Amino acid sequence: MSLLLEATHKECREGNMSVREEMKKLTGTFFNHRQVSVQEAIYRATKMPLTYSSRGFVFVPAHSNSCKFLKSQNILKELDPDDENIYMSNLADKYFDRPEEPEFDICMADFASEYEIISINKNIKNPKTPIKRLQTLNFAIKKRCNRNAIIRYPY
Repeated sequence: MSLLLEATHKECREGNMSVREEMKKLTGTFFNHRQVSVQEAIYRATKMPLTYSSRGFVFVPAHSNSCKFLKSQNILKELDPDDENIYMSNLADKYFDRPEEPEFDICMADFASEYEIISINKNIKNPKTPIKRLQTLNFAIKKRCNRNAIIRYPY
């Protein structure tokens, strides 16, 4: 790899290229002539995952207003200009909209870890666990089948 980069650098110096053009050429050489091990090449050719985890993880925002995403551009164009509902619902919104049943009388960390939030629009055939709708949002929740998810939070 270093021989290729040296040859490209020498070629650029002899061709009197600007620094910007030289950097573009060096970057192209670096990315197009990268060495890959046999194992990595086989994994990529067969589309096998390079990593595997037996447990999922979920990000839990520390504050209810700390992590909000805007709705997509298509949805925003359809909304009224005076509409203030421009954010997508996050985990905190879904937690506060959970069903009012004794089994859901848990903290937000347990809710995020034990339950999976799914869209109502998904076509789920023969779920292993019962699916319950949220009160007002267009989502449902179902208990995770295997292990609880690992909680990640910002701090």
